[in-house]
Amino acid sequence: MRTLLLVSVFIVGVFGSLAAIPIPYHAFCSSLWLIEMPCTEISTTLVKQIEAFSPMIGCDKCHYQLVSATPVVLKANHTSPDGLQAENITFTLNPTIMASGCRVSGQSISLSFTSLLDDGLNYCNLYGLLSASGLTSAPGFIEMTNEWACLGYGLATCKV
Repeated sequence: MRTLLLVSVFIVGVFGSLAAIPIPYHAFCSSLWLIEMPCTEISTTLVKQIEAFSPMIGCDKCHYQLVSATPVVLKANHTSPDGLQAENITFTLNPTIMASGCRVSGQSISLSFTSLLDDGLNYCNLYGLLSASGLTSAPGFIEMTNEWACLGYGLATCKV
């Protein structure tokens, strides 16, 4: 009886500790950009682009919706035209040491339980907004991401 109790405690301990390990169930992308522009200007530019990509404006292929906007954090949602895929998008903006520079951190997370390799969909959500707004051509634009931080990054073929 005592052995059974010890085995039970051991099994619960092993499986209980495995539950504490975070396992991503959704495709995601985290990326970082440095841009030689004030964060307030970048924030305004991204908000305008998200609003321009709204189906309310008549952009049938875009389907972005602004959720909230502060000078530091922008939140938006993206939905596929067929409504089967949805992603949460967040941009966080922080000034850098360089003169009037901004560190832009972007994250896109799929809401559905899909394959973790999404062919770069989440990356394209982020990059598409930056590219369409002209920020990828801004002075000092540098992008930092990789396959570990952005699943499907190497497979991405973004169309803006």
